[in-house]
Amino acid sequence: MSQSRLTNVMAGVTVGADQVRKRGYTDLGLALLRENTAFSLGDQSPIGGQGLGAGQSFVSLLGLGSQRTLTLIDGMRMVGGASASVYGAGSGSQVDVSAIPTSLIKSMDTRIGGAGAAYGADAVAGVVNYQLDDHFTGVDMTAQGGWTQSLIAPSEKITFKYGHTFDHDKGGAVLDIEYRNAGGVVYNDLPNTLGSNATSYQRGPLGVSTPYTYMLEPSARNLWASVTGIPGLTGTDIPIYKGVNDGIANAAGQPLMFSQDGKSLVPVTWNYLTKTGYNASGGNGLATRDYNQLYAPSSQLNLTTLGHYDFTDHLHATWQGWYARSRASSQVGQGTWTTPYFGDGPLDMDSYLNTDGSYGAGYHNVNGAYTLSTDNPYLTDAERTTIKNALAANGLPTDKFYLSRLNQDLDGGMYRTDMQMFRFQGGLAGDFNALGRHFNWSLRGQYSKYMSDTWQPMINTQNLINALNSTRDASGNIICAPGYQNSPAATRSETCAPFNPFGTDQLTLGAKNYIISDAHYKNSNAQRDFQAEINSTVLKLPAGDVRWDLGYEHRREGYTFNPGSFFAGEELADGSRRQYGNVTAMPYTSGSYYTHEAFGELDVPLVSPAMNVPGVYSLSATANGRYIRNSMTGSYWTYMFGGAWWPTQDLGLSGNYAQSVRNPSVTELFSPQSTSYETADDPCDAAYVNSGPNPTVRALNCAKAHVPGGFVSNITNGTVKGTTGGNRGLQNETSHSYTGSLEFRPHFIRGFDLKGSFVDVKINNEITSLSAENLIQACYDSSSYPSNAYCNTFTRDSSTHQITGFTDGYFNIANQHMQALQGALSYVLPLYRVGLSENAGTVAVNGNYTHYVKNSQTYLGNTYYQVGTTGSPDDLFTLNLNYTRGPLSVQWQTIFYGKSQYAVQVAKTAYEHNDRPSFAYFNATFGYEITKNFDANFMINNITNALPKYPGTVSVTRYYEALIGRSFQLNLGAHF
Repeated sequence: MSQSRLTNVMAGVTVGADQVRKRGYTDLGLALLRENTAFSLGDQSPIGGQGLGAGQSFVSLLGLGSQRTLTLIDGMRMVGGASASVYGAGSGSQVDVSAIPTSLIKSMDTRIGGAGAAYGADAVAGVVNYQLDDHFTGVDMTAQGGWTQSLIAPSEKITFKYGHTFDHDKGGAVLDIEYRNAGGVVYNDLPNTLGSNATSYQRGPLGVSTPYTYMLEPSARNLWASVTGIPGLTGTDIPIYKGVNDGIANAAGQPLMFSQDGKSLVPVTWNYLTKTGYNASGGNGLATRDYNQLYAPSSQLNLTTLGHYDFTDHLHATWQGWYARSRASSQVGQGTWTTPYFGDGPLDMDSYLNTDGSYGAGYHNVNGAYTLSTDNPYLTDAERTTIKNALAANGLPTDKFYLSRLNQDLDGGMYRTDMQMFRFQGGLAGDFNALGRHFNWSLRGQYSKYMSDTWQPMINTQNLINALNSTRDASGNIICAPGYQNSPAATRSETCAPFNPFGTDQLTLGAKNYIISDAHYKNSNAQRDFQAEINSTVLKLPAGDVRWDLGYEHRREGYTFNPGSFFAGEELADGSRRQYGNVTAMPYTSGSYYTHEAFGELDVPLVSPAMNVPGVYSLSATANGRYIRNSMTGSYWTYMFGGAWWPTQDLGLSGNYAQSVRNPSVTELFSPQSTSYETADDPCDAAYVNSGPNPTVRALNCAKAHVPGGFVSNITNGTVKGTTGGNRGLQNETSHSYTGSLEFRPHFIRGFDLKGSFVDVKINNEITSLSAENLIQACYDSSSYPSNAYCNTFTRDSSTHQITGFTDGYFNIANQHMQALQGALSYVLPLYRVGLSENAGTVAVNGNYTHYVKNSQTYLGNTYYQVGTTGSPDDLFTLNLNYTRGPLSVQWQTIFYGKSQYAVQVAKTAYEHNDRPSFAYFNATFGYEITKNFDANFMINNITNALPKYPGTVSVTRYYEALIGRSFQLNLGAHF
C-alpha cells in the first residue's frame, strides 16, 4: 500500500529521470553509483575486468553485495543476469540493469532496510524499483555523444519515444527505441596514469633497505616471460631471477630474450630489479598493464512497448513488452602464459602422453614453458649457437631448450558476449464495493528470459604442440613433423601448419587457424512471476481507516550454463574431463526452484493532524509479513514492524525492525566441483604476516608452520591450481535490520527537506564464497591452529613453503554486520523569495551522504573489514546544485570520496603510502530550451581534471571519471 511522508517507515533516496538526462547516463548501474551514495561496487560493471557476461551492470546496496539487492520493474521482479557457472561474476540473482532503457525511466526509488517482507527474498540490503513512464504522450527524440579531452572513451546514445492515447483516452501506448554505443578504453590509452608507465605496488628495489614490503614503483615489468619469448635452460626454473638464474645470457651476463621479429636474441633491460627477483621497474620487459581493459566496448538496442487501458472506471489493464540485445567485447587482455612460474613442468610432447605411451590423451600441464628442439627451423644460426653454448656451459644436453612466453599473438585474452533479453508483463487492476467496504485488487504476471553467448578464441593445446614440433621437408620447407594427431576439438583448420614461437606476430594465418578453436559458452535464465493482491479497510479510527492488504505470489526461476564442447573438455574413460586449452574444463550447470508466497500488511493510523493532539502531529504504525515456501530451502517467514511519529508538522521520526531472507542461488547450490586458479594474500608472506585481525596470532601460527621470516609466496603474485564448486547443503541467509530516520521539513522554510537515517543490518548464516585467500587466512588467524577444519582445505609444501593446492566454494559460515548513516537534502528556492525579481530564476539543491560506521564480516571468530578501501570509502557525498531561469538550466555537481586506504587490516609497513586523502571532482551541465520543441544539454565531467593520488592503485570503477580526465557530452532533444 502506498505511504505518505507522514506514514513512511523506510529510508531511501529517489533518482529521477531529469537527473539521468542532465548527467547523460547511458548505464543505470553507474548512474546509481554516482547519484546515490548508498550504492557500492557491484560484482560486474562495464568498467574494469569482465566475468562471464561482458558489459553487464549489477548494483549493490550498502556494501552487502549485489546478490542481496532486489531489483524491481514497476513493482515486479526482473530476471537475473548472473551466470549459473561458478566462474561467473556474481553468484545470486543479480539483475543486469544495463538492459533497462534509460529513456523510459520515470524514477529509480531505493529503499534500504526492512524490504524483505514487502517484496520477498533477496532484499536483505534493500530494493531498487525502476518506475517506467507508461503514460507518456507525444514524440521525444534525443541524440547524445560523448568524448574526452584526450579523445578517448567515445560514446553515443539515440532514443525515440512515441506515446499516444486511443479510444477517447481510455487507453494509451508507448513505443520506445533506444540505441547506445560505447567505445572501449584500455589501460595504455592512459600510459602514465594506468598503463605501462604507471606507478604501482612492487616489492621494493632489490638490495635497498626499506621498512615497507610493497613500495610504489613506476613502470612495472614482469620477467617471468615476454611476448617474444625468453629462452631457458630447464623447464622448472624461471629463466630470469635476480638478474640471471636459469636464463641464457650474453657475454656481459645480461639475460636474453627474442627480438620482435624473432631473428635475434637481445638483452632484457631494466632500471632496477625488485625483491621478488622476477619483477623490475622500467626497461623492455613485459608490461602486463598493457593488457588490461578499462571500459568494455559495447553496443545495445532496446525495443520496448508499454500500455494501459481502462475498460471501465473499475477495471484497468496494463502491459509491457521488452526486447533488448547487446554486444560487449574486449580489445585487449592477457593471453595464455607458458612459464615455469605457472607450470608443474614443461609443455612438450612427453607431457601429452598417456601412462601407456599412447599419443595425446592427457597432458597434465598447459602453462609450463615450451620444450623446443635446438634444431627448430625457425632459429637463426646465431640464436642456435648462443643457446647451445649456454646449455653446454651448464653441463646440459644441447638438443633442447625451454621458452617462456605470453601468447598475445594467438588468443590475446579476447572475448565477445552477445546478450538477448525478452520480458512480457501484464496485469489487471480494479475496485469494487462489498460488505460495506471498498476493495482494490490486482492480478499481475510476467515472464522474462535472459540469454548470453560468449565467444572466445582459445589455444588448442594439442594442436599447438603439433605446430611447435616443426621440421624441414626434403625441399627445405618448414612443416609440422609427421605423425601428429589432431585434437578432438575442432579448430579453424584441420591442416597442421608450423608455428614460429620466436618474436611476436610472426605466425602465419594457417598456423593460427590450426591452433585456435572458436569456443562458445552460453547462459540462459528464465523467470515466471504471478501476483494477486487485494486491500481494503478493517475499521475506522478517529485518525482514519485501518487498512489491510493480502496477497499471493508464485515465482519460478531457472538457470542454465552450457560450456559448449570446447570449454566442457574431452571426456576420458574414467568419466573425468580433460581441458582442451588454457582454461579449465567447465561443467554444465543447471537448476531451478519455485516459491509459493503469502503476504499481508496492516497500516494503523493512531493520531492524525486533524485531531490536534499536543506533542503528536501524526502517529501511525505498520506491520507486514510474508510466508514463503521455497522448493529448495523449505518454509520461512519474513516480517517488518514499524512506526512514524511526527511531534510537529516540521519534524518526524520513523523506523522499523525487520527480518529478511536470501535463498541460496542455483550457482551456489548446483555448481559441480571443478578446477580453479586463484591468487591470494598469503598470511605467512612477509607482507602480511604481521597483518590481519590478530597479527600476533597469525605470526605465531606461521612460525609453527616453520615458514621462515622474509618468505615470498608465489600465490601472492600468481595463480595456484585448486578446486571450487557449489554446496547442495546450503541454507537460507537471515538478516535482522533496524532503521531509524529523522526528517526535518519546516513549514517556515518552504521547499526544504532534510532526512537522516541510521541503518543497522546483521546477516547470519551468510552464504560466502570462501576463496583460497579466505581459507588460508582463516587457518592462520585462528587460535585453534592447526586443528581447525580450514587448515585442511589447502596444502603447503614442507620444503618450499609454497601453497600448492586448495579446495574452496560456498559455505553458510559468515556473519556480516553493517551500520551506516545516510542523509538526504533537498531544497527548492525561487529567488523572488529573497527579494529578487519574479523572473530571477530558481535555485535547487539535492544531495545525499553515506557514512559507514562499520561493515565487517566475521567467520571462525575473526573479523574482516569490508569498507575503508578506495573502492568503498567510509564516507561518500554527492551534491547537485541547480539553477533554472526561463529556458536556461545549470547544474554543478560535486562528488566526494572520504579518506581511504589501499588495503585495510594490514601492517603499517605492508604498503608505502597506504593511507589515501579524501578526493572530490566536479561536473557541470548547461541546458537551454532553444524553442518550445528543441533543447540542448552540454555536460562537462571532471571540470578541474582532478586525479586521485597514485592513480594506478585506486578502484577504477569508483574513480573512472577522474582517471579518464576531463570529458564532455552533448545531448540534443526534440519534443512534440
